Amino acid sequence: MKILQPAWVHHDEKAIFSIDIHPGGEKFATGGQGNDSGRVVIWNMAPVISEEAEKDKNVPRILCQMDNHLACVNCVRWSGSGTMLASCADDKLIMIWKKSAGGGSSFGCGKTVEHWRCIATLRGHAGDVLDLSWSPQDQYIASSSVDNTVIIWDAKEFPAILQVMKSHTGLVKGVAWDPVGKFVASQSDDKTLKIWKTSDFTLFKTITEPFEECGGTTHILRLSWSPDGQYLVSAHAMNGGGPTAQIIEREGWKCDKDFVGHRKAVTCVRFHNAILKRMVPKTNKSQQYCCLAVGSRDKSISVWLTALQRPLVVIHDLFQDSILDLSWSHNGYILLACSGDGHVACLQFSTEELGTPLSEDDRNSLYQRMYGKDITAFDLNGQSGKDSIIENAELLNVSQCKLTAPTLIPQSSQNATKIISSAQPPVAMQSSTSQETQRPILKQIETKTADGKRRITPMFVPLNDDVDVPASGSGTFSSSSAASKSNIISVEQQPVPTGVKNVSEIDIENLTAQTAKLDSRLKKCSAPEPPGRTESIPDVDTSTKSPAKRPEGSHQPVLSGKAVPIKGNPVRAIGEYRVQVSNGAVKTGYGPLGKVVTNLLTLPRPDKKVWETVIGSPVVSFSVARKYVLLCSIDGSIRFFDIHTGSPVLPVMSLTSPVVHCTFSHDCRLGAVLTENCTLRIWDLDEQTIFLNGSCQDIMGSGYATLLHVSDHGIPFIILSNGSSFSYCKKLESWLMTSSSDPIMRHGLMTTKIGSTVRNIKAFPLSTVQSFSNFQPINARSFLENPNTAWQNSAMLAFVENQIKIAEMINSPPEMKHWYLMLGFQLAQHGTEDKIRQVLDSLLGSPFRMEDGSESSILGISKHTLLEEILNQLKTQPKWQRIYTEYAEQLKFFRQQTTEDTDMKAEVDPHAGMLQSL
Repeated sequence: MKILQPAWVHHDEKAIFSIDIHPGGEKFATGGQGNDSGRVVIWNMAPVISEEAEKDKNVPRILCQMDNHLACVNCVRWSGSGTMLASCADDKLIMIWKKSAGGGSSFGCGKTVEHWRCIATLRGHAGDVLDLSWSPQDQYIASSSVDNTVIIWDAKEFPAILQVMKSHTGLVKGVAWDPVGKFVASQSDDKTLKIWKTSDFTLFKTITEPFEECGGTTHILRLSWSPDGQYLVSAHAMNGGGPTAQIIEREGWKCDKDFVGHRKAVTCVRFHNAILKRMVPKTNKSQQYCCLAVGSRDKSISVWLTALQRPLVVIHDLFQDSILDLSWSHNGYILLACSGDGHVACLQFSTEELGTPLSEDDRNSLYQRMYGKDITAFDLNGQSGKDSIIENAELLNVSQCKLTAPTLIPQSSQNATKIISSAQPPVAMQSSTSQETQRPILKQIETKTADGKRRITPMFVPLNDDVDVPASGSGTFSSSSAASKSNIISVEQQPVPTGVKNVSEIDIENLTAQTAKLDSRLKKCSAPEPPGRTESIPDVDTSTKSPAKRPEGSHQPVLSGKAVPIKGNPVRAIGEYRVQVSNGAVKTGYGPLGKVVTNLLTLPRPDKKVWETVIGSPVVSFSVARKYVLLCSIDGSIRFFDIHTGSPVLPVMSLTSPVVHCTFSHDCRLGAVLTENCTLRIWDLDEQTIFLNGSCQDIMGSGYATLLHVSDHGIPFIILSNGSSFSYCKKLESWLMTSSSDPIMRHGLMTTKIGSTVRNIKAFPLSTVQSFSNFQPINARSFLENPNTAWQNSAMLAFVENQIKIAEMINSPPEMKHWYLMLGFQLAQHGTEDKIRQVLDSLLGSPFRMEDGSESSILGISKHTLLEEILNQLKTQPKWQRIYTEYAEQLKFFRQQTTEDTDMKAEVDPHAGMLQSL
């Protein structure tokens, strides 16, 4: 056995809370704290296990770094297929990542060799999400949270919530999916472990005895099922006043065996994914068993084989803090562990030490004996075949409504719309199953106590002591000596210049958010605001409380936020320029002056200073763009500079109150500010004129502004702390409500998967802004009980029609087209003939356009194109075939007439086409 500790695997000296090896074994993921956000990093495994690969500069170490989570990441888990990665964090979110084949940097990512993008953001928990687990065949995800709940997500229809399980009365710190698929287990600070049936996700069994003496001394409680499904090993349990890892047998849910020896609470356990075997000496028979790793707050790791009564190996003081997560390679002998001290360790075992994994045929034979069916008979369509295993989750006969709804997804080549399943969650139906045959792989070697209980009672083995194991041809097992802990030479990683990041587009994923309450005993705390913050959006002061509603008759103004001078030396970078602001950097007899320094990046040599200036009032907010720099001071003054020369673009301007948010449009033509007293101003910098001057005091209500964005068309978007968002329309001289707690809008946002696509505020401003609404989703139980109530259909239709009008007003053609597709989908499923005809007539228009003056397009998209898309939705429903045929024939007639008119004009004036082109 070798112990390797690559010093270059770290999160900038912050805690690493989770680790997981990819099923293919060539990479692994870590999750934890970043500099100013939660961080997920995908690492290359080759430099960890190979000294040659580590020394080779052409072999990358970091494959991808994602800083999209707003707070510390608590768990990362690969799907069984390895195509997706799930992460959960203190920002109450679960993000699903998928590798992108395209080039360029991934949105919201730092260093990238591979390109992983967030394909879904799951919102449903009301507190920190601490653990998650994929079901067999990756159909579901179970997540647990400090809000005392376990949520089951439909992984085929993100972000649909299938069930919310609420029986726990304390923080749920661990969740594990039965590999056979029949149960989900969860462990909580309420001193219980609960077993849930996956047939209907109801509570099946509550286990309390092993946990009655436990205290809430761990941040996580990661439990694990054995690969054959016969044993469930919990984390923190107590026996006779000592910490143990409790063994719960599937047969009768007996709790009379445990692993003892750790001096402090067990935080995590993880079974090897394979069922192992070796030849028993003298008998010449094959012995089958499982392998388990146990991590504890005592900073030690123990590795067990169920065929032995003592641990295979125990490693003491491998870290300086608690073990927080463990992961085995699927097809090898590697164990990775991470700790709260921010380090990772790799344990490499040999075949002689662990044994040989069962072949697929042997494994299938084992399942045949235990469950009566072959594991290869899984029906991936969820149908119960005659040869399928009766306990698998795929065989639960889940009744799904095969409704298809369009999803707003950028298309690389064609304008086709990807069709995915409807937002309505499937109804879980309990399948009829025969009584399971319970047979363990191998009875554990055990001892009996005076009270009759069976226990495994090993003693810790020092690092250099031999481990008692059955003798075999390969000799005895021995742990490594201290001298053999690492054969890797640590190479110091070259530091990346602080704050260097391309922010040509607004990185709206990385909004700062207040870190939720954590377990202080684990020394887990949110990082302070670093000097190298590089987002182009303004810093959000999340510590500011939402202003209270004004009492009647009060003249106290509603504030959009609190302007606070910037601390430290924050940096904004764009392209090759880097702008750094330092408040109070220069001392004079008149008072301190702030300094603004702009450097030209000249890596690997020191940066070259381009220009420098001083300002007389502390800066509270600033932003950079490809052409300009905008500085806003506490005295209400604002300054625009040319980023290339440092020359002022406009004279210093003064506002009545300091700025809380400032930004530029993507084309750099417009600069916008929002002040404390809710004044919104937008300047056209090319024309040096005011573009918009108004107040947003009416929309603040009980919230404050957390984000300001302005589009290239000069349309401002404001997101409030209470989840509401608004956009201003100059044409109507009114604020448009893009998201709010209104029941109709809330229902529409939750059931049309807003936020499940990649956030891109330039291409999809409406859906991006709406994705930040923090309203709780509609309870899935209401859908299960009555999925097609009349109010839902009416509310959805009203929501979709309003979305179309908003998209028109904010000049977003792709989103308008998407919502017309959604309108066709809703009409096809739940519309009436009168409503369908009304919509189709408005798009069909008159063949004599010259006479009625009607427009033939909306935002540059032909009305007939929109009509054709809606007709394609209608033809899927037999009840609308007559209407489809009628309007399809009219559309064909219109197009023929248009072609004939064009041909006729060409005959009258053969040079018309040439003149028009000229």
